Amino acid sequence: MEESEVWKGKLHHQYLATGQQGYASAAPVVYPEGIEVIDCALGTNPLGTPPAVCRFLDGLKDVPVCGYPRPEPENLKGAIASKYRSWRILPEQILVSGGSMGVLITLARLMLSPGTSFAGISPQFTDAVLQMLYTGASYQPLRLGGPRFSMEPALLEQLTNDGSSLIYLDRPHNPTGQVIPLETAEKLAREAMKKGIWVIIDEAYGDFLPDEESAASIDLPNIVTCRSFSKGLGAAGLRVGYAVTRSPELASAFRTLQPPFAVGTLDSLLAEAILRDESYLDETRKYVRTAKEKMIEALKSKKGFTVAETDLRVPIALLSQEAGDLAARLAGAGISCEPGPGFFDLDERSVRLRVPSPERFDEFLSRISAI
Repeated sequence: MEESEVWKGKLHHQYLATGQQGYASAAPVVYPEGIEVIDCALGTNPLGTPPAVCRFLDGLKDVPVCGYPRPEPENLKGAIASKYRSWRILPEQILVSGGSMGVLITLARLMLSPGTSFAGISPQFTDAVLQMLYTGASYQPLRLGGPRFSMEPALLEQLTNDGSSLIYLDRPHNPTGQVIPLETAEKLAREAMKKGIWVIIDEAYGDFLPDEESAASIDLPNIVTCRSFSKGLGAAGLRVGYAVTRSPELASAFRTLQPPFAVGTLDSLLAEAILRDESYLDETRKYVRTAKEKMIEALKSKKGFTVAETDLRVPIALLSQEAGDLAARLAGAGISCEPGPGFFDLDERSVRLRVPSPERFDEFLSRISAI
């Protein structure tokens, strides 16, 4: 037997057989030569790097990067608990990891296994669903009807009826930008608790909403709220994310299962600096609300385009047309986006758009008008 054959069958490829690719790893799109592309793709903050990060880096001197970070970034956890007082949480109820994806991966390993299932509302954030599928669990989504993709309360009530171990919801919803009302989320979580179902609410875009609207304020042991520094806080490059849980058992198991040193020393310190900067997030929220309203108005004015239900406070929207490759059509105008095939239950007729940066916004409107 050849040496190379010894390794055949050693990898568990069956967990990779979903056939769905995450949108962040999709094939590159071709743009016309010489055109400056307007970025409306990944969900970064349209205002760019927070000034607090720039100031911190300018004054960087004696950060001990030669040593390992602390196993738990206690100062950062304390800063989060202090910042979001309306949630009424303690530092020990905060689970910190390498980006919100790091949190979601560890939660999936804890809550799912071969033979279990999880529910959600499709389309939704693809890569979280994929990581859950990689545990060997099956996905039982409720599918939204296009092209409006409206999330009706009656549909949400069905999520607890299929015997799943876990319900995964993105709130605000990715890719449409809709927001499930807080009271609806709490009602769902209470019904799920009666049936022994965990509820993960992914609030990657949660900072675009007022703090008191976060599901992290819901005092139930079966709900886990995941948050990110990547979107509203403008720090996708830091890879800092966290979750809020009121289950001591889950918190203990998470810290046992998560790999050590998940958050770097510099990342933790920069995240603390961002939390101290109130003005950047306020400016972001104001800009997104104004720009999103104008963006939606421009898109709706184009014959053949349909914009899904969305919340004007959230910087993303789902755009569809009746036929044809919409991502390629936008690329021809020098506008990047996230193509529909990067999401479950969407195809090339749809794309997710993010509000562009302020300095490119007027040009964006001009290009949309000319399509």
